[in-house]
Amino acid sequence: MSIAKLVLTLSLTLILAACASQSTRYRDTPLIAEASERFRNGDYAGASQIYQRLAERGGDGADYYRLLAADAELRAGNDRAARALLGAIKPDELEESDRQRYALLRARLDLNQGDARQAMIMLDGINYQLLTSPLRAHYHILRASAYNQLGNMLECARERVYYGQLTNNADAIQKNNEAIYDALNHLPYKVLTDLQPSSQGTLGGWMALVIALRGPEANRNAAIQAWRIKYPSHPANGTFLDSFSGKKGNSVEITPLKPSVGAPVAPTPEPIQPKLAPPSTSAAPTAAPASATPTATNGIIGVMLPLSGTYAQAAQAVRAGLNAAWNADTNPTRPELRFVDTQGGDVGSIYRKLVEDGARFVIGPLLKDEVVALARNGDFTVPVLALNQAPEANNREGLYQFALTPEHELEQSASLAWFDGRQNALLLAPNSAFGQRMISHFNSYWKSLGGKVANVKTYQPGAADYSETAKKLVSNVPGGDASAPSALPPEFIFMIADSRDGKLLNPHIENQETSRIPVYATSLIFNGQANGSQNADLSGVTFCDSPWLLGNDSGVLSRQSMSAVAQQTPEVYLRLLPMGIDAYQMIPELNLLKNGVQGRYSGATGVLTLNGNRVNRQLHCAQFEGNTLQPRGIAPSLQPSAMSPTP
Repeated sequence: MSIAKLVLTLSLTLILAACASQSTRYRDTPLIAEASERFRNGDYAGASQIYQRLAERGGDGADYYRLLAADAELRAGNDRAARALLGAIKPDELEESDRQRYALLRARLDLNQGDARQAMIMLDGINYQLLTSPLRAHYHILRASAYNQLGNMLECARERVYYGQLTNNADAIQKNNEAIYDALNHLPYKVLTDLQPSSQGTLGGWMALVIALRGPEANRNAAIQAWRIKYPSHPANGTFLDSFSGKKGNSVEITPLKPSVGAPVAPTPEPIQPKLAPPSTSAAPTAAPASATPTATNGIIGVMLPLSGTYAQAAQAVRAGLNAAWNADTNPTRPELRFVDTQGGDVGSIYRKLVEDGARFVIGPLLKDEVVALARNGDFTVPVLALNQAPEANNREGLYQFALTPEHELEQSASLAWFDGRQNALLLAPNSAFGQRMISHFNSYWKSLGGKVANVKTYQPGAADYSETAKKLVSNVPGGDASAPSALPPEFIFMIADSRDGKLLNPHIENQETSRIPVYATSLIFNGQANGSQNADLSGVTFCDSPWLLGNDSGVLSRQSMSAVAQQTPEVYLRLLPMGIDAYQMIPELNLLKNGVQGRYSGATGVLTLNGNRVNRQLHCAQFEGNTLQPRGIAPSLQPSAMSPTP
């Protein structure tokens, strides 16, 4: 049995033991008591039958009992029955705590079927602050399992580090430590050394330990001793390291990047506790940390934007997102948003004036040169979330950088192509300064993953006819001209084009091919209209973008709810609306991310993490099919050289 499975089995045993101690509260309801007894004794099929009988009675509690039945069926290994039960549930009608459990069950079911990307979509939609501590532990184990299936062992290890901070059971901790070590031990040596953080955090300590244990055997004892001195309180500095010599042969099974139905089973969640009555709103969610509220008293959030001049429309889009998020904030002591125009003014002086006026947080500026000027301002007594990034701002304490860069979005789509098994690329880009910039970045990033670029073709942006461009392009693809210059035919086309040019290029590419070659693109290909009548011209193209723009969000801040604002925003600035939403909602999250209280935040622009003082995004991906978009899940998280061979 693999280490990962041992951890899951142990977790299930502990959970069921905890469940048994609570069964007395249900003894006054015979059916619930019988189902609870069957569940506790491992008769999941019998428990499911009772819950389904209760659901058939109808009423407000029907979906709740279907949730209990689905949980039991999953534990019994009957995925088909669990999927049918979950499919009959209306999650929006569940009370909030059960809605989170529903998402966890759906994610586990997806993982059982080998669909890690869909599982990630479910997990990213969970409100982490509403999860109890046991469910948070399960949340991180599910994410670790998903990353394991995707082959991203660094993130798998990171999630297990979070899990280890939420359990006190010695056996569970030991098995989890072994799983962390094995996950990191599958990474190439160069990746470990390149990505090892400078701080002495828990994950960095694990990476340092793996590096030490991979060193020359003659120096290993000295390396371990030096590691012990540097990391005296590390969870590995004890039982795990003491017993390492007897367990170094253990390893976890890594699921292929394209897992089959027979992929390793996902972890088992905490049982859903039956209630004596249909769901009510009496159960309060776990309280969020004190730092999770925007401010304890009324105050000011200063916002520095170019509200006049050339970039006024861009600033208005950010402002609309900020205002929408502020209006959706139900905190009665929410701070005031105070907007200041940066055009014609010195951002350093503007920042200091906002601080003098009582600002507790500052958002902006938006323009790169203003971020550079602000970075040179001096100390930041009040934290700042800049809406762009610059090297001069790196590692500045109190100054965070949140940017929507085309290079980063290119990497997300390229990572998806890599995880889809593509290695040999044909790059198509506009013949412009921007195109050359993207060509250079794609070449660098793709080759760092171990991929090859078969050829690079350019086109004239804004042209009326691309038939000749397509003919020249597909001369390099399978089924095209046999005189193709590349020894290895390209496996996919990576297209850098806006929506207008993409809709003209893609049909010509398809018409020239004898067999369809996959086409991937950056977010530029999407004009924000998920059901546009002309999307059929992009059929088959895969890309990655913000979940808000793809319509993956729900609630008062969703794309659908903000349709009126979106319609008034120029297409080129649509992505700045969710940026404004995240800029406001991230204020209480930055300390949580910085201090390791939580690993990520699911925002409107993507799944957000903090690397130093830069906010990183994981986008959501989709594929055009006819006039509609089909979700492809979250973009993989890759690092340069992550696929390079060990030196």
